[in-house]
Amino acid sequence: MSNFLEQLPKHLQEIAERVNVLTPEAILTTPRIKFMDTRSCDLDTCVHSCSPEDVRILKDAAAKWLAETPVSADSLFKIPARLKWSRVTFGCAALDQCTGGGVSIRGITEICGASGVGKSQVLLQLSLSVQLPPRLGGLGKGVAFICTEDAFPSRRLLQISKAFEARYPEEQLNFLGNIFIEHQYESQPLLECISNRLPQLLQAHSIGLIIIDSVAAIFRLYTDFEERARDMRRMVHALLSYADKYDCAVVCSNQMTATEKADQKTLEDVPCLGLQWANLGRTRMRISKVPKQFKQGDQLLTVRKLEVIYSPETPNAFTEFLITADGVVNVPKPRRPDGNIKRKHDLIC
Repeated sequence: MSNFLEQLPKHLQEIAERVNVLTPEAILTTPRIKFMDTRSCDLDTCVHSCSPEDVRILKDAAAKWLAETPVSADSLFKIPARLKWSRVTFGCAALDQCTGGGVSIRGITEICGASGVGKSQVLLQLSLSVQLPPRLGGLGKGVAFICTEDAFPSRRLLQISKAFEARYPEEQLNFLGNIFIEHQYESQPLLECISNRLPQLLQAHSIGLIIIDSVAAIFRLYTDFEERARDMRRMVHALLSYADKYDCAVVCSNQMTATEKADQKTLEDVPCLGLQWANLGRTRMRISKVPKQFKQGDQLLTVRKLEVIYSPETPNAFTEFLITADGVVNVPKPRRPDGNIKRKHDLIC
């Protein structure tokens, strides 16, 4: 669409090229904040790319161009289809392969697991990987992170973000500047936050991922289960509307609870909140520890497993991974000194 760019004023051409949004279709579907935001720039070069009036002119020109240019019927579906079914990479090849590319931006994705298995570690890495450009598996957008248990692990996030900066030096992203954090420890303030403050954030900033860590900490305290079911449906309805309107992923972590098996003699761990919550989600993944360890230098790292419990487009599958100082990574394959002699296995069962 070079002809389209050529008909724009010089400064608007420069803006479109600077943010790499070059077609009228892309201009119409790109949030206004991307043209104006400077959080991905170095602090010493922060200047606004354009004004709100420039964005209006740019989008009006794109709409007029498309209205006057004949297009085929199937082309009208290509961009929305790509946006509607995008996925957010985990930043770990093993997890991406197991889940079909990462977390879907359709519906609610639940990541459940016992305390200490690494749920929050995976969520922290997702909050960084979603900021990567689409060609690297991200959405090029920020994160709304709602904590309902402990204080947000800012030191750990800083540690992983340094590893991401080293892994993607050419992107020059300000990872920490694109994560917006909220702490809520009671149900009504949480619902108020989701109903009122969260949509204001989504309108003001380009958000590609909403995280609640965790839903169990809030809703397992209810004694009136009918009220709990109503409040959960109210929260999920709001989150689904945001996901559909702003093309963002929604991920909620969940705790585990012990319940009796059918034989009433043994206990098993199941996700909290029962069927009331299970029926509201689209995808459920479970993280657990595996009775294996991997030796890395002087450290013995516990092997973790992510399993897809149910998902409408991903088959039930599982994979193993490690949590290191640099974040969530693949389990390295056993090394061999030569082609004939196998070295002692690095995995300790």
